[in-house]
Amino acid sequence: MDIFAFVPARHARDAVDIYVQALFQKLRPFFGTAEQAADFLAPHLRPDRAVTAVDGGQLLGIAGFRMNGSGLFEPGWPDFQKRYGFVGGAVRVAGLSLLEKPEDNKTLSMDGIAVAGPARGKGAGTALLEGICEIARTNARHAVRLDVIDTNPRARALYERNGFVAGKVAHLGPLSRLFGFSKATAMIKRLDTSRHATRLKPQLDGTPHGTD
Repeated sequence: MDIFAFVPARHARDAVDIYVQALFQKLRPFFGTAEQAADFLAPHLRPDRAVTAVDGGQLLGIAGFRMNGSGLFEPGWPDFQKRYGFVGGAVRVAGLSLLEKPEDNKTLSMDGIAVAGPARGKGAGTALLEGICEIARTNARHAVRLDVIDTNPRARALYERNGFVAGKVAHLGPLSRLFGFSKATAMIKRLDTSRHATRLKPQLDGTPHGTD
């Protein structure tokens, strides 16, 4: 299994499809179907805001992150307005803003993790999390943060096995009917920044990953 510090161009659409399928519970209120979500998000993928796992020419999974104000997908207001109109675009921008994670210069916030169905249980998830932690160390972050929803205990078990500790719990209240889950738990992993070993394959242009 190879772990890349970016989304290889040949796997870009597969990365979007795998991501959308895994996180569709959060995306469904805004895009209707997984195919519609993937079609909208695909042109706005930022390949430098992800770690990917590839084996035998097949994409196994993707883990996104936010850094310097940018995440895995960056559609702008004009993109929403063009596709959904003024009102529809405004509703979607406002709704999706509820899913955004806070950023600071000491913690790397993940922007979702997704593993293809056939690859689950084979170490891809752990490899992606290790890659994200390496990105964090490279960029002088001391911790990695992610959120896990209450309807995904399998994901939470994966995070706990990899050293993430539960923190603040956000309750959605009335919005739980919209999103299909009632609470999300922030999970933090503190990092040993003295570690330098990595299995990440860097971008070919040599640009430090995550910088602008």
